[in-house]
Amino acid sequence: MLRKDVALVVRAFIWLLALVTALGKAGALLDHDWPPDKATYPPGRVVAIDLGNTNSCVAGYENGETAQAMFHHCISSWVAFADDGAVLVGEDAMNHAAVNPGAAISGFKRLLGKRFTRVFEREFAQSVKDNLPYKVVEKNAQLHVEVKTKDGAIRNVGVDQLTATVLAKLKETAEAHLGHRVEAAILTLLLEFFDYASRSAAVFAGRLAGLKAVRAVLSEPVAAAIAYGLSRNLRDEGNVVVLHVGGGIAEASVMTFVDGVYEALSTQYDPFFGGQDFDRRIVDHFVQLVRGKHGKDIAADGAALDKLRTACEHAKKTLSHQEHAQVSIESLIDGVDLSELLTRAEFEELNHDLFLKVVEMVNRVVTEAEVDTVDEVLLVGGSTVIPKVRELMSTCSVSNRPYS
Repeated sequence: MLRKDVALVVRAFIWLLALVTALGKAGALLDHDWPPDKATYPPGRVVAIDLGNTNSCVAGYENGETAQAMFHHCISSWVAFADDGAVLVGEDAMNHAAVNPGAAISGFKRLLGKRFTRVFEREFAQSVKDNLPYKVVEKNAQLHVEVKTKDGAIRNVGVDQLTATVLAKLKETAEAHLGHRVEAAILTLLLEFFDYASRSAAVFAGRLAGLKAVRAVLSEPVAAAIAYGLSRNLRDEGNVVVLHVGGGIAEASVMTFVDGVYEALSTQYDPFFGGQDFDRRIVDHFVQLVRGKHGKDIAADGAALDKLRTACEHAKKTLSHQEHAQVSIESLIDGVDLSELLTRAEFEELNHDLFLKVVEMVNRVVTEAEVDTVDEVLLVGGSTVIPKVRELMSTCSVSNRPYS
């Protein structure tokens, strides 16, 4: 059956948190030394971390192992470098992008453990060049992001360092909430990133952040399937599709459940597709509207575009539970105020081809897996909250057999 997510950001870490106490499910974990000794890492001393391109979350238990003892915190996955040498993380870093966009970085999760000099990653290297607003270079067999200060100086910062900065902030946030040190964590990676290089890069970044015991690295679709209890409902050799569409990454996976263990059959991955594409369509719509109604072109006005992007992202989220959203911005450009109604139908029309792209990704992954039936479809990631995505996923079919 099509599983429904009931929260926006909470969904990203609830399935991670479930795995902090699911110590008996060692078959789904990468690390063969798992589970750890509870005396060494009791509840409250181990946290779960979901590193995302848009937002990153940490979750855990204050004491005990009940839902009432759960805590969670999320931050924006941004890192910025101020002119005075300070390193900013989260909202502060995202706000710094308006001051100096060349010194504020986001979307670097997709670069973790990757290299441009590998033959099979040449296409990925070109995609990075075409889609990211900052320059990425390979240095000492690792990818680095080029950061520009206001005075024109250039600094190369390793992707592992950027990742560690976000992880350290999450660790600090958890420790402030719990009132004690946290040194152990569970991390997850997309199935596409579940190779030795990416796993090692994630563990190394965790240790740079002060998380000494980052030994359990889980694939995100397995983590989601376990936490939502699919193992209790799936028949032996049952098949599940996990569709993850976040802010900037999409991944569809097919897994089968054999002898209590999930095995990946196929995966389809797009490192530059997600909620930001839906936002961009709305932004383009209003850029044209403002040009037509007011004779003002905001396409080259960075400040105006930032205001519009924020308003459009909010409208998109509103349309997930309402039929219309008001897009209002005072003094958008040259004293022009924007106040327009956007309906869900208009939003769906603007993004029709992108929604079909999601369906095509799922159809491809199921065809590649060569399965006759799909027993469960699990949707995770903020962009799967969009009603049209859910509607299409509930009605699409593979080999003329609808998803149950």
